[in-house]
Amino acid sequence: MIALIFVRWQSVVDFVVLTAALYILLRWAQQARALRVALVVLGLHAGALVSRHFDLALTSWVLDGAAILAIVVLLLVFQAELRRFFMRLDSLLNWRSQAASRLAETYQSIAEAAFHLASGSVGALIVVVRRNAVAELVSGGLVMEAGVSAEILEAIFQKSSPLHDGAVIVRGDRMVRAAAVLPLTERERVPSYYGTRHRAAMGLSERCDALVVVVSEERSEVALMEARRIVRFDDRQKLVQTLEKLCAHPADGLGSRLRQSLLSNVPVKLAALGLAAAIWSTSFLSTGTTVRTVSVPVQFVSVPSGMEVGAPSTDRLEVQVRGSAWLMDSVSLTRLVASFNLRGSRAGALNLTVDAGNLNLPPGIVMERVVPAKIVVRLLQRAR
Repeated sequence: MIALIFVRWQSVVDFVVLTAALYILLRWAQQARALRVALVVLGLHAGALVSRHFDLALTSWVLDGAAILAIVVLLLVFQAELRRFFMRLDSLLNWRSQAASRLAETYQSIAEAAFHLASGSVGALIVVVRRNAVAELVSGGLVMEAGVSAEILEAIFQKSSPLHDGAVIVRGDRMVRAAAVLPLTERERVPSYYGTRHRAAMGLSERCDALVVVVSEERSEVALMEARRIVRFDDRQKLVQTLEKLCAHPADGLGSRLRQSLLSNVPVKLAALGLAAAIWSTSFLSTGTTVRTVSVPVQFVSVPSGMEVGAPSTDRLEVQVRGSAWLMDSVSLTRLVASFNLRGSRAGALNLTVDAGNLNLPPGIVMERVVPAKIVVRLLQRAR
């Protein structure tokens, strides 16, 4: 029973790690538009595993080589996206120490740019991302990675700029996209003086928790869209305070955080789970074609109090195991132990039958034959 629990713990950890790695890869590939290449890499790797399972050496070498080539292409073609991914990862790791000061400067820059543009009758759309991702809701535009500054925002929205017709996406303290196209609102009751810019701001804020700062070109006013709420500002500092308040991360409970993490990006998580299950079953649950014989020591556990084990008929077993060659090379078969639980046994001779339950076999490796198939041992009262 102890061996089975140990194997089950290994299997669960390996499966969870594999699923998490696939989810991270698919999530990045989806945002970087490299999803097809990533799926090709996973398909080639899965094909190589199947080929090794059937001892197709040349086929597995070809598929492994193709997978490596696809990874090189992925790194070369999407190196800019990879750079942004690691920069975002670094910013997340340093969020606690740098977020407060950097975000305060970000909101100051957004407010300064918004009111300066309004004074010059220049329209603008600035999206401030909060918890919900907006990548699936926006389209087009230019992917960028730059710090937020009032000067850059004002330059983007000038009419002479090729990026002025669209929205700037701000995530944290970085501008990640310019000239993005936002979805229009589906509400019927919209003020008649609202144009496409305001309708797009309303459309995005209705579909996620992002905040949208809108600068009206005709009326030279600054407004903030939050869900279905529209707030107009005539003071720069009030806009900054509102952004800081709405973007502050509340201290949610553990249950709320777990619920949010489980319910976000469900299609990608299901795809990662399915791929992990396919790779796991191909790698570990199918019977291999390689057979090896290992010498396994015998141990007795849960010996009743006041008793001791007499000389057993053997102290080692010759176990023949079957599995994939690559799997046997990657695990240590020398750590196998045949364990027998003597809990509740009485004094006298015991005939113990050896089966797979007595061995802590790694997942993907099965027992074919064992010699001897039974062990005779005497359980004796300990001499006082």
